[in-house]
Amino acid sequence: MAVPQTQLTLIARLRDPSDEAAWARFEANYRELVVRFSMKQGLQQSDAEDVAQAVFQSLLGAMRGFELDASRGRFRDYLFRAVRNEIHRLRARAARPAGAAAGSLDALGGVADLAGEAETRELFESEWMDQHFRTAFAEIRRTFSTEGVAMFERLMRGDGVDTVAAAFATTEQAVHKVKQRIRNRMQELVASQIAEEET
Repeated sequence: MAVPQTQLTLIARLRDPSDEAAWARFEANYRELVVRFSMKQGLQQSDAEDVAQAVFQSLLGAMRGFELDASRGRFRDYLFRAVRNEIHRLRARAARPAGAAAGSLDALGGVADLAGEAETRELFESEWMDQHFRTAFAEIRRTFSTEGVAMFERLMRGDGVDTVAAAFATTEQAVHKVKQRIRNRMQELVASQIAEEET
């Protein structure tokens, strides 16, 4: 499936700190991911929001010379390291006695692996995928009929096709058709979003 050129250039556009549209879109795509992941690491929402703010501020400077190098991982690996390290910095500041000097940590890499690294990375991957589905579903809500979206949501909650058909006074075949169309579009949208990061 071809990915629109406007999508392929988002990461490249972030090299320009004055490209407000690209940065706004990037933050809209990833802020919720960073906040949710941070909260699952035990942070309060306010601290998780601080982590997100610090990560995006660090990225604003770091992206100027950024080149996506497949040998060093995917963009989400880079983002994971930035978020993980900012959480580590926040915890280190909280644990530091008053008046103690701050250590030097690079918010975008280089920090020794934290305890439970594999589990932490797996949680981030799961949250990253969930974020892509949330973003895709927002587009589904915008482009599909209200009734079709409502049918799909009922199916996702576990209602049977027969139950949904009865609730909407339609046929089971019509419900199957709506489910297939939305599911296919979701797959296209998620694939497109992932390609945007990795191209």
